[in-house]
Amino acid sequence: MAMVVEFGNEGQSIYFRYQGSYLQDSEGNLVHCTGSQKQWVQDNWSTIQSSHSKPDAKIYQSSSPNGQGYTTAIMIGNHGRIVDGDVFEKFFVNLLLTQADLTTHTLPVSAAGEDADIEAVTEQIVDLFDSYLRYDGGKGDQWKVSGRKYFTQRVRHFTSRKAKLEMCLPAFPCKSSNPDKVTGPDPDRGEELALERLHGFVTEIEKIYMPGAKLWVISDGHVFSDCIGVDDGEVDRYTALLKDMNREVGSHFGDPDRIGFKSLVDLFQLASRNDDLSTLASRLSLPPIEHHLDTKITEEAELCRRMLVAGSGPRKEAIRAKIDSKDATITRLYRGFSKFVLEDLENHPLTQRMSRSKQKKLSAKVAFEMIVRNHAYSNLVEMLFPNYIRLSIHAHNNAGPKFGIQLVDPAKVRAVTSLSADGELMTSIDLLHVPTPWHNCVVALQGSEMMLMTKAKLARAALSKGSFTGSLTKTDSGRAYFELTKPPKRPIVITMSEKIGPLFNRVSTPIRSSPQLFRRATLSMSEPMKSSSPSVPKARGPQGPMTAAPRVGKRMFTFSEKTVAASNQQTIPPNPAVTPQSAGTKKRYTFFGLSSAAEKSNDVAAVTILPVVKSPAPVL
Repeated sequence: MAMVVEFGNEGQSIYFRYQGSYLQDSEGNLVHCTGSQKQWVQDNWSTIQSSHSKPDAKIYQSSSPNGQGYTTAIMIGNHGRIVDGDVFEKFFVNLLLTQADLTTHTLPVSAAGEDADIEAVTEQIVDLFDSYLRYDGGKGDQWKVSGRKYFTQRVRHFTSRKAKLEMCLPAFPCKSSNPDKVTGPDPDRGEELALERLHGFVTEIEKIYMPGAKLWVISDGHVFSDCIGVDDGEVDRYTALLKDMNREVGSHFGDPDRIGFKSLVDLFQLASRNDDLSTLASRLSLPPIEHHLDTKITEEAELCRRMLVAGSGPRKEAIRAKIDSKDATITRLYRGFSKFVLEDLENHPLTQRMSRSKQKKLSAKVAFEMIVRNHAYSNLVEMLFPNYIRLSIHAHNNAGPKFGIQLVDPAKVRAVTSLSADGELMTSIDLLHVPTPWHNCVVALQGSEMMLMTKAKLARAALSKGSFTGSLTKTDSGRAYFELTKPPKRPIVITMSEKIGPLFNRVSTPIRSSPQLFRRATLSMSEPMKSSSPSVPKARGPQGPMTAAPRVGKRMFTFSEKTVAASNQQTIPPNPAVTPQSAGTKKRYTFFGLSSAAEKSNDVAAVTILPVVKSPAPVL
């Protein structure tokens, strides 16, 4: 079932007090209106023209900077303010008036005669998204029912104006703080593959639509960094390296500018302000936010988080009430976040000193805070990018307004739960992320064209146990990934004293490793023999005649690794005429299986048993 992040929404922030916006031309005519109060504005336009006021709201206005004479206005209700005074409200509304594309509808709409061409190219773009990038939400996926229609409307908003498509994707926060998941704190081969896919998608749009497209990555690193045990400075470093990577990947595709980046600092335009951060924070009088982990916080990132929650955050009491009432959607989300936090903080220094029950309590507190911020961030993106095509790395049901995408090409990379190209697919089991590079690593298996995306601990464990050889590899550009090779099968030769008789030809049997590093093999007799008397005819084995032994069924042999190692070094002269006849005679056998280290990691290996008189060549 696909996750739907949206749920019943209540709050006192500016987002919840927003009543709508409108646009008027230089002659005072109403050109466009949107929002919950759209009808009221239309019915009372003459009053608004003369007084620029509304009984239950404040109206903020801004003239268009392009000299066209348009005026944009935003209406903010007076009820239940989360911050006293008008300073923050004016700051936040000015952000919307200058940042949000509220006037894009003033662009010229195509002539009626071009409608057929517009519809054709619009459908081509929608088909491209469906086949190239869309993540299938499974049983609950609503793409065919309603999502495709919604997505088509978003695309047509741009194609009807012959404007460049604008898309936004909250993603690429930072690497997980859990080393069991990732190669390290830097962007690696996984991020590189994701950027290649995004650049490839925009490039394909350009082939069918001349104005092209721009995809904005809206980094949510600082939104959650203190919740997942990552320092704010580490988020900044990751983002800087990611931008460098994007320039390299984009240059390879011919244009680095197809993908752009915005952070919370960019969205709140802090870099362009004249006053210092401390003065601004004091002037805005923002309420504090909760921190449950000891991370290094920068003044800039903390101010952004406080503005985020104050400007677009839901009311915490409303969310808590829905959780307590067992609301299905938010309960599923809450449990998903709790599970995710518990896993992500598994190796954090703070949780290492806690009992499992205390870890769960901490994860529940952090999960609640993350839900608040997740919803606040979604609301902020909605306000700042109202006309953009909204993409997501969450497992949405694809009904809109957000659409889940698959960041890596499934024809090249398989997200799995084991080190096998045929392994079980990794899904959004936590009801949160579609498999992403910042919670996994990339593994390249020798001889396989399909790369794997999986947890780094699997690759490290395989190398440690010897079931794979290889290492963590870095390309010339520093994009780390695991490069693994399966060791070849080689013979293990043993010597034992037994009455030998039945044909041990192509008998497959398990070999197990005991804690004492002893091996045990069960040899199944291939022909039932009743006695070992001279009257019993001889049977011909693969290396010569063999006398039948009086035993039938299965025999268990136990031998040490030292015996195996010494036996493998012996050189026995070839003597095809040797016929084992007497009891207690030492005979030599070759177990064709995996190497000893591999057997220990795999626990069980199928082998072939043959009687031999000389050391055979390795079997690959």
